[in-house]
Amino acid sequence: MYYILASHGEYAKACKASCEMITGAAPQFHVVTFTEDMTKESVEKAYRAILAENGADQCEAIITDVPGGTPFNAAAPVIHDNGHIALVSGLCMGMLIALNTGDSLYNAMEQAKETIMGEGVKNASQPEKKTEPSEPVEKNGIVNLRLDERLIHGQVATYWTRTLGATRIMVVGDEIVNDEIGKSALKAAVPAGMKLSVLTAENAAKRLNAGIYSSQRVFVIAKDPGTIVKLLENGVKVKEVNIGNMGIKEGREQIKKSVYCTEEELQTILSIEKSGVPVYAQMVPNDEKKKFASYLK
Repeated sequence: MYYILASHGEYAKACKASCEMITGAAPQFHVVTFTEDMTKESVEKAYRAILAENGADQCEAIITDVPGGTPFNAAAPVIHDNGHIALVSGLCMGMLIALNTGDSLYNAMEQAKETIMGEGVKNASQPEKKTEPSEPVEKNGIVNLRLDERLIHGQVATYWTRTLGATRIMVVGDEIVNDEIGKSALKAAVPAGMKLSVLTAENAAKRLNAGIYSSQRVFVIAKDPGTIVKLLENGVKVKEVNIGNMGIKEGREQIKKSVYCTEEELQTILSIEKSGVPVYAQMVPNDEKKKFASYLK
């Protein structure tokens, strides 16, 4: 029996190494490291390669760092095809130590939870309640329109939604509407208490233009430049467009860190700017907000 450990960056690898320092070799842990330039599809491919090499029937679980992150989301189609494999978030060294000393997956999860909720917390005070951002909202409710191929993932589900004070995430794309596995992954990734809409570009435009979400703070996420063009052509008004993430794929060239485009995609993005809507590039809120065109050679 073995486990796949996956995380943003080297966290999973480091957890395994620290676990082995305490409990000895742990060959049953196979690590997938997710980097900024990878796509969800490339993470899924890494999972399937491990399953093919080691036997899918012998894998008990894919354990990821955070719910809703790309490593977590990429596991959804794998779990769909291999119903016996569990999908677990909350990877930590305590969980791995329990597994490597013979505990069951359930007991390892309970032990990790008890560590945090029991003796693991001392002198932690209740944080002050944050006030909602005061930035003006478009009449249609939009607070941000972001192009992000990963759709809802760690940075979006936690950092961006909190910074924007979003109350609804709207994922727009004609293909995702008909992808039942993809929609299930989005529902699992959306933060607790956050509303979610998954709509085609045409339907999203109709609902936004009708003012259905005018009393909300809507964070709109599109997977490709063409979807953004469709929204704008259907009359959706936005202050600006943020190019957040486009991963490495065949035919693409790097524009900036985490953004790769084909010539056709690049021209589509530039056409948005030419239409009068400012386009900038910002991976996370504390990155410098720069015009997209400034990255072009």
